[in-house]
Amino acid sequence: MIAKRRMSLHKEINFEVEICDHLAANGWLYAAGDAANYDRMLALYPADVLAWVQEAHPKAWKSLSAAHGENAGTVLVNRLRDCIRSEGILPISQQRGAQPMLLLC
Repeated sequence: MIAKRRMSLHKEINFEVEICDHLAANGWLYAAGDAANYDRMLALYPADVLAWVQEAHPKAWKSLSAAHGENAGTVLVNRLRDCIRSEGILPISQQRGAQPMLLLC
């Protein structure tokens, strides 16, 4: 009889699942399959960025939408990508006080 092989607790996937479960239990919006929405070229989740800007900075989003129409989301995530590439993530996330960082790079 061949013994069933038990998956080791020391696999990275177990660590990832535990982190995701903990974050989800503390308010992080996560669902299995979310990784499919990750844009590798932009190195972010575009839908999350757009939802955050729309909620946190509605006036800035309205202005961006008025200027770029249906392309506002694409313009925003591309601008963010370019800013991160040129300045790095830390300066972008800390700059300009309460102003929407994404619109100021």
